[in-house]
Amino acid sequence: MKKEKEPNFFKEMDLFIKPYKKRYILSVMLSMLSVLCELLSYASVGILAGYIFKGFHGNNMIYVLIFTIICKISGVLLSNISTLISHKAAYLTLKDLRYAICDKFVRLPMGYFDMNPSGTLKTILVDRVEDIEKTLAHLLPEMTANLLIPIAMIVWMLAVNIKLTGIIFLWVIFGLSIGMLMMIGYKKKYEGQVQAQKNMNQAVIEYVKGIEVIKTFNMEDSSYAKYKNAVIRHAEYAINWMKSSQIYASLSYSIAPVSIFPTIVVGLIFFNNGFLTEQSLFLFMMISLGIFKPIVKASSYVDQLAQMGTVTKEIKGILDYLELKRSENSNLKEKMTYDIAFENLQFSYDGTKNDVDDVNLTIKEKTMTAIIGTSGSGKSTLMKLLAGFWDFEKGKIKIGGIEVKDLSMNDLNTLISYVDQNTFLFDDTILENIRIGKKDATNDEVIEAAKRAGCHDFIVTLPDGYDTIAGDRLSGGEKQRIAIARAILKNAPIIILDEATASTDIENEEKIQGALLEFTKGKTLIVITHKIKTVINADKIIYMENGKIICDGKHEELIKSCSAYKHLYEIAN
Repeated sequence: MKKEKEPNFFKEMDLFIKPYKKRYILSVMLSMLSVLCELLSYASVGILAGYIFKGFHGNNMIYVLIFTIICKISGVLLSNISTLISHKAAYLTLKDLRYAICDKFVRLPMGYFDMNPSGTLKTILVDRVEDIEKTLAHLLPEMTANLLIPIAMIVWMLAVNIKLTGIIFLWVIFGLSIGMLMMIGYKKKYEGQVQAQKNMNQAVIEYVKGIEVIKTFNMEDSSYAKYKNAVIRHAEYAINWMKSSQIYASLSYSIAPVSIFPTIVVGLIFFNNGFLTEQSLFLFMMISLGIFKPIVKASSYVDQLAQMGTVTKEIKGILDYLELKRSENSNLKEKMTYDIAFENLQFSYDGTKNDVDDVNLTIKEKTMTAIIGTSGSGKSTLMKLLAGFWDFEKGKIKIGGIEVKDLSMNDLNTLISYVDQNTFLFDDTILENIRIGKKDATNDEVIEAAKRAGCHDFIVTLPDGYDTIAGDRLSGGEKQRIAIARAILKNAPIIILDEATASTDIENEEKIQGALLEFTKGKTLIVITHKIKTVINADKIIYMENGKIICDGKHEELIKSCSAYKHLYEIAN
């Protein structure tokens, strides 16, 4: 099996970095100047110490002192300006990246979200993307500067004394090489930590979202245990990883920073033997104190760069995921019918069995069609394929003679309103939640839609009426009626109601059904339901089993010709 190539962070992120490349380059240049000023301040202190040691006085010492102060202040200012520029560029890059991911979500099939729970996607979109900020804002300018400037200083030191420079360099490298032992198996360890964090996030979201069920069915102990175990596993993984790395880190930070020790010992020997002047000795001593800081800072970004492989892989997994195949251009006609045709349609969620199996069906415009069947029969899947939630392997779906794949996403969304029992309301006012159906709708239009959906009466009794923030205070039935009001306001020519009144009581259901029948006059209405009584007057009733259409026709016809439908009807009564 061919090993998957590890994605290159900068290559994969180039599309998002490129617009701000000039800012990143400026940040790197300023950071290099900052580190140079920092090291020059160390060097000038060494020169100043040499003057004092030799007993020199006068203007030269004053000039060196002024130069040291200027270098120190300049280093701080340049560092802060560099950081400001790189952080601004990094957050602009993150903004573009998050926009791209969210834009991609809209074009992904719904099956992607079934396979990737919200906790996982939240971790990628929030946490993993945020990790990139550290790399862009710090690694690019600081690692570059903290590597290049020490190299330049080493070249300078080599020009003064090759042997002493070599001793300092080897000492620092020896100390850092011990620390690099921490990087053995780093990629695998980091991936394990990412997975542990994903599991913890998912457990937290599940615990919070399911708290009502947990309390109702006395699942506090088992659910809390699952949440607790996920948190413990995440903590234990991080602690064990730290333990395995700590000894190498301790040794590294105990050896590498004290390069002044061999500098003093060997430097004094060279000085006594006349191979080194006083100023050069103090210069080496000060540089040996200052050179480790930028090197260790640069090396601290190595593990961060290693993490980016895993982060990039996750983000790339979203951005490269196969999108729904849709036209980029609008193909709607000014005057078109809304007849719907399914031709030899096949679809499978997992590729092993057909969840929709060779469906041939015609739905005439401006009619009411009901689809019934047992759970898992494929009725919802069939309509979600029509609404563009997934692509299908074989067959065709046409609206007004135009294939769904030839319609843009905007075209399809304009043609179809889909309301199911899993109603989602945004954390906004009820008014704005209904207005989603038509962005430029007036308040009066929103209220009229609410009245027709049978939800105006309960909305006006809320503390802030239509300005009440939609939340847990609303029942499932109330949320569904708001979703139906949203669909009424949208006024699409094709309406799909997938168990849309499942959470309403009998009294309100009858009101809503009446309102819907009135609202959908002149529209193509498709109702998915297990309540046969509510659809016996439909123009066409379709009965499905195991992804196949078993029979279709009017209620009276099916009672006579379809034993499976008749059996289901008798059970319902």
